[in-house]
Amino acid sequence: MDLFYLKHTALYQTYVDKLDPSKTPVHFSNLPQVAEKPSNSANPSMTISVRVRPMLEDDITAGFPCAVYPRPRKPGVEHETIDLHDLYNHPRRPRPILKSSAHQVQKLFDASASTAQVYDEVVHDLVLSASDGKLGTLFAYGQTSSGKTFTVTELQKLAITELLERHTDLYVTIVELAGKVAFDLLHEREQIAVREDASGTTQLVGAIERKVTNKEEGIELLENAMSFRRSAPTLKNDASSRSHCICRIRIPQPTSSESGHLYMVDLAGSEIARDVSQHGPELMRETKENNISLSILKDCIRQRALAASSKKKVHIPVRGSTLTKILKHVFDLEASQEYKTVVIACLNPSLADVSSSKNTLRYAELLGKID
Repeated sequence: MDLFYLKHTALYQTYVDKLDPSKTPVHFSNLPQVAEKPSNSANPSMTISVRVRPMLEDDITAGFPCAVYPRPRKPGVEHETIDLHDLYNHPRRPRPILKSSAHQVQKLFDASASTAQVYDEVVHDLVLSASDGKLGTLFAYGQTSSGKTFTVTELQKLAITELLERHTDLYVTIVELAGKVAFDLLHEREQIAVREDASGTTQLVGAIERKVTNKEEGIELLENAMSFRRSAPTLKNDASSRSHCICRIRIPQPTSSESGHLYMVDLAGSEIARDVSQHGPELMRETKENNISLSILKDCIRQRALAASSKKKVHIPVRGSTLTKILKHVFDLEASQEYKTVVIACLNPSLADVSSSKNTLRYAELLGKID
């Protein structure tokens, strides 16, 4: 597919240059246009955002153009729109045609946006909610080498810094899920067990909870934990994350025996065939298990939102994966603790990755909608 894109780069750029960036693209196929389906109801407890990373030097050198175009935001419109432009080798056309798709999100950060800006606009309120004794959860999702791990790690540092300005101490646990196996990254990647106790609460048996009292200590803790995280080479990344990583920050409340909780989850990267070309049988198995857990997570989030808006009994498949077992409390319909969730979908803007970018956006859109 890469060779197909490179062969038709000039044609692709000609198509894109003709587009009006403020309007929904029309395909260059002369086929009847199908009206877009109306959006489903939005999940009021969830914020869906997109972060587009800068073009990689390797893509620029190879000659791949940009395929991801944030549309200028219109005054008074609550959502933002991002366009993806792909090439399609139509069997009845003498040359490829442009195939575009438009995606709506609540917050959109282009390649010029800093991590501090992402924090201020979509994560700050989540952190304040956890600081006040509530439950906040952040998920970052995207293709390998889309900037997920960098984004989440920097956001964790900013969150710990702000929380320590409001509280004297925090308690941090960081675990990694590689396939169905869990490891404690604060204990040199010692294997731990994920079990339910007699009350049905999920326990990380053997995981260490470290007390943090200052910014420097917190940042050092995060960086040390990340050094033990599982990685493997892909075509685009020599050290691609091969796992889900969950950072849990517990915030004791000064006037209550309860604690606020902030979960910051760096989900395993979604991968296409060329990304896993160097993987052996074990890594291929982990990739399959990671993809299954991502699908179950999507189902749990959507079913939780549906249950909150419906009087009917709704099944939430929290026991379907180790990931959702650990995050079981996020989907607990009986929980008295208020909760908020933020999703950051990370994109590679290159035409070579347009198919994966489209899948990432579709996944994020599904998370934020209620059937």
